[in-house]
Formats: sequence, C-alpha cells, structure tokens
Amino acid sequence: MNRILYTKTLADARREMQKIEVSTQGVVVMAPKMLPLNIKLTRVKLGAANILKQEMLSIGGDAAVARGVVDGKLPFSDVILLGNTDKINKLILKLGNQTIFGLPIIKDFLQQAVDGVVKPQMREWQTRHGKIDFSNPAIMGILNVTPDSFSDGGRFTTPATAAEYALQMEEEGAAVIDIGGESTRPGADTVSAETELERVLPVIEAVRKHSSIPISIDTYKAKVAEAALEAGADIVNDISALRFDPAMVKLLREQKDVPVILMHMLGTPRDMQLKPHYTDTINEILMFLSKRITFCEESGIDRHRLAIDPGIGFGKRLEDNLLILKKLSEFNAFNLPVVLGASRKSFIHALSGVHSDERLPGTHAATALGHKAGVGFVRVHDVKETAQLLTILNAVENSGDIEL
Repeated sequence: MNRILYTKTLADARREMQKIEVSTQGVVVMAPKMLPLNIKLTRVKLGAANILKQEMLSIGGDAAVARGVVDGKLPFSDVILLGNTDKINKLILKLGNQTIFGLPIIKDFLQQAVDGVVKPQMREWQTRHGKIDFSNPAIMGILNVTPDSFSDGGRFTTPATAAEYALQMEEEGAAVIDIGGESTRPGADTVSAETELERVLPVIEAVRKHSSIPISIDTYKAKVAEAALEAGADIVNDISALRFDPAMVKLLREQKDVPVILMHMLGTPRDMQLKPHYTDTINEILMFLSKRITFCEESGIDRHRLAIDPGIGFGKRLEDNLLILKKLSEFNAFNLPVVLGASRKSFIHALSGVHSDERLPGTHAATALGHKAGVGFVRVHDVKETAQLLTILNAVENSGDIEL
C-alpha cells in the first residue's frame, strides 16, 4: 500500500529506512533528510536576510523574507528558513567564516538547532538522591503544604499526612516530588520565609526517613531553598527564574550539584492575572527564557543543570495557554528539559466549566500534547492516572509500525 510517512524523530526516520533494508551508511546519511526543520530568525539585518535567501535557494531550499528585502527598502526582516536538517547543515557550511551582518550569531544558532534535532539531548539528571530519567516524560508529583493552594490547599495539615501522600505518589509512578509551602495561585499573598520553612522542612525530613526519591523545592526564596536542600531536597523549582531573590543565584552557584527549573511569569502571583498582554506570546516567552538561561550561565550555573517551564497559567490569558500547548515543541530549541505544569489549571475550567477536582480529562489532554512535544517533565496532581496515560503513550511511541 502506498502511503504518506510522518516521522517525528530521528529514530522514526531510521526505523522506516531499516524496514526497507537501506544500507547502514545510507541510514546515517538520509535519515536526517526526513526531518523537516523550519527555523524562524527575528530582526535579521538586510544583508544577512538576502544572503540567507540566496544560499537557501542554491541548495534547494528557500527562505521567506518580508516584502522590501530584495530591493533593499527594509533595514531588518524576520526570516523563515524552509528546509530540513540536511539543508540547514549545508547552509551552516555555506556560511563558513562569514563575519558580517550578524551571520556568526545566526550560524551558531542554526548549529544549536540542528544539534537539538539530530544529536541526543540530555535525557537525565544526576541528583543527590539518584538519577532522574526523562527520556520519556518524568512525572513530578505536586505536594502543596499550604492552606490556600487552588486545588489541594489545606489537604495535608500535618507532616505525617503529607509524607504519606508523597510516598503514595512515589509508589504510583512519580519520579520527583515537588513540595511547596507558598501558594502561587492568581491573587495569592506572599508568606514569610519562616512560615514557608515551618511548612516544608518537617515534610521533607519525614519523606527522607522513608524514601530516597528526588525532591524539588518549589520556592523563589534563597533562605527556604538552602534549608530545604540541607534537609534533603535535590532540585530548586523557582517560578521567578531567579529574579525575585538575588541571593538565590549565589546559593545555586555554590550548590553545583543542584538542578534548577526556570519558569516564565509576568509580574508576581498577586498581580500576574491583572490584564496580562503579549504581542507575540511564544516569541516573548522564548526571549525571556533565553535571557534567563544566559544569565544563569554567566552567573556560574552550568547549562546542564537547567530546565525551563513556559509557565502555563502564570500571567497568561486563555489564548496564551492554548498557544503554549500548541507550540510546546518550539521550547525544545534550547535543548533543555521542558517542564509542563498544566494540571487542573483554570484554562480547563474556562473551556469546560468544571471545578478543579473534575479537571483530570483536561489535564490528560494537555499531558498528551506534552508527550507528543517531547517534554521532559509533567507536573501533576494525579500521579496514578498520569502514569497509566504515559504508559500507553510511551508504548505507542516506542512501537514499530502500528496501522490504525
């Protein structure tokens, strides 16, 4: 039967070629050609835009540029390169030792983009309490020890009940337990570091008595993070991307074995939903994350320790949340693990009208989109159900050729 092939990954492409008994060297050479790779470059200088256009045409690809570029009427243009990994590699070679019009920076970015598709990405973290494998999405189980979190606030009133629930989530399939002592729901007031510590430290210590599961501490306060790490936490999950507390950078520079999750958010939890606005949602979030990654690297925090979170629900309109889910794959451009935190979020209510404890189907839809996009972590309330969902998705993803 003649058919159209859809290949999502390099492994898919190799598998299809091996089925028809292509030579080993042929698979190596041709598999990357099956992967489409369309790249958008922003505010490219006129000279560079024209060079990119001509070079892509010369290798059988193309480049979309703004009207007025060819006749020299515009100083800058966004550029969309239309090709595949093979053509982008050829373009990189053609750019050679170009030093004009910002082409060296573009060349470096193109190489990073190709490497992110063709070369194996970092697929595990080594933490103080063992490895976390996120070659398929790893489950981060949410444990809020707060009285006012939007979904489970006030549910865990003692360290014993909280620790018991953490151990239950581990048994159900969680790879990480994410413990938070301050609500970050829209409109939430801040709490002191002392209050936060009173809530989270006894829970971390109680979990550590019975389990070596990696723990992330959901905080933007350096004082809380430091004490949590001393008590047995492994990861810092900072909703501010290290912006709210300058001392956090110093702490993480010194704690060289601690992974860090950087999240995008407009404003603070208290005001983030007061008329958030974007001109180009995805581009603005990507730009923010790029700057925070660079900031971390320049501050002595190695890139291999970082993960990024586009921040669904944090300073986002409904349309922004939906765009993030639609464009999740674009966040893989950094070649870093992506954290998806969509569990029971209010966008599900906006679309379906259900309360927080009835949003599992909507959460599963978002999780499935995250799996398809190749995220590293899904941060969820319902671990057991999510584990079953991912088991099915992983089985399909890793299967041979299933005719539906």
